[in-house]
Amino acid sequence: MKTMIVEKKTKPHEPILVEGLPGLGSVGRIVAQEIIRSLKAKKIATLYSPTFPYYALVDGRGLVRLPRNEFYHWSNKTEGKEIVIITGDCQPKTSTGQYEVANMIIEYAVKYSARLIITVGGYSSASMDEGKVYGAATSIDLVKKLIDLGVTVDRAGIPVVGISGLLLGLAKPKRLNAICLLGETSGYTPDPKAAKRILTILVKLLGVEIDFTGIDSHILRMVDVETKIRQAEEKIDLALKGEVERKSVSYIS
Repeated sequence: MKTMIVEKKTKPHEPILVEGLPGLGSVGRIVAQEIIRSLKAKKIATLYSPTFPYYALVDGRGLVRLPRNEFYHWSNKTEGKEIVIITGDCQPKTSTGQYEVANMIIEYAVKYSARLIITVGGYSSASMDEGKVYGAATSIDLVKKLIDLGVTVDRAGIPVVGISGLLLGLAKPKRLNAICLLGETSGYTPDPKAAKRILTILVKLLGVEIDFTGIDSHILRMVDVETKIRQAEEKIDLALKGEVERKSVSYIS
């Protein structure tokens, strides 16, 4: 088996590619899934690779399949807009695999004359007061566009890890326009808040309408989960404190 893209009959024409694979806080994947759901995008291709983790996934019917990345397509023929959203189960586990899969996506972008590549993901941050969206791009004009949209551009440079970063680096020699949007996240649990901040920027970049009902519900569920986690941690801390005090009293006695 080699890394390959299996395509269906639908072929995009000069699309915008949006890549959102699993990563920190599942930010990229949440963004991609919300776009797919909201636009009712249809699957047009599947990417398989031996560089993906070596396991099979089992669905609710007990059927197995290999890990994969999937390409979804949406178009508005009246306005001449086409978007291909790339998401999936995982990213490659080695640096060689990362380059192999990223190169395959770049070849796909070149094949269909992609107008723009947008990669999205999470940016690990201990300070979450403002919940910023960081950005980078392959040209000064695109950087200026990001700044106009309220994206924080760190001119000192921030590491963009994984497929999201490699796509930008590999796009430039191919003369493909590419930008990256990273939402601040702790990265410990799925972070729909960070994903929503990116989506509000993508709406302007893509010129489409996104239904935020689903992600707002996701945010409320995660708030409930985080509350329960904090309560459980507090109970553990109290139990540990009580055990220490009990042992201390027993020792003194």
